[in-house]
Amino acid sequence: MIRKRRATTTVPNIGTLKQIHALMIINGFTSNVSFLRELVFAAATSLVGPSATATVIEYAHQMFDQIPEPDTFMWNTMIRGSSQSPDPVRAVSLYALMHHRSVKPDNFTFPFVLKACTKLFWVKTGSAVHSRVLRLGEYKIEANIRHYGCMVDMLGRAGLLKEAFELIASMKKIEPNEIVWRTLLGACKVHGDVELAKRANEELLRMRTDQSGDYVLLSNTYASQGEWDGVEKVRKLMDDSGVTKNRGSSFLEA
Repeated sequence: MIRKRRATTTVPNIGTLKQIHALMIINGFTSNVSFLRELVFAAATSLVGPSATATVIEYAHQMFDQIPEPDTFMWNTMIRGSSQSPDPVRAVSLYALMHHRSVKPDNFTFPFVLKACTKLFWVKTGSAVHSRVLRLGEYKIEANIRHYGCMVDMLGRAGLLKEAFELIASMKKIEPNEIVWRTLLGACKVHGDVELAKRANEELLRMRTDQSGDYVLLSNTYASQGEWDGVEKVRKLMDDSGVTKNRGSSFLEA
């Protein structure tokens, strides 16, 4: 039943999961790790969205605790679900427990943990996790573009725009992509940093010039600081470049 639902992207609700679990107990399947894995996967998937109540979160973790030796995939499944749930603290706690039990993480583990730290504004913890990726000789894992993107998002949301820019500037082995620069540009708009917004937009324009959303973000950053000359310059730059503003976007976003 769970496999069929997963294939159709329909997540069983907590009542259905408990019914399945009850049937497992009645039929003596509680020691069947394969069944438990499927149940945990479905429970962890249900942690995302408005249906993720405290009861669902607790139930998912209870199921996970019944697996004798979860592999990295199952740890990642729970960390990912927890990072997207209303209780992202559990994602960080699971990562700490994973490390304590000497379970080897992989490239998917760290972005999930960093996303949890972003939601919690735990910059110090997230930075420590990122630093660990860079120094992980024991796991032989190198930071990738997703790690850096998560870090820029975390720092940007916390208003640490200078630190976010410096992190991007420190990327030597990996070329910052549009997502990284756009993440910084969006954070500049939120926090009203016009100078860094211009730097980020320059990098985006260097990559491509037909993304009207990037111009609008820069324009709105100017507007948020009352720099109307800057708004007009962006508008003229768009006209000169032949870029058309997408329907629904505005130069004067509230």
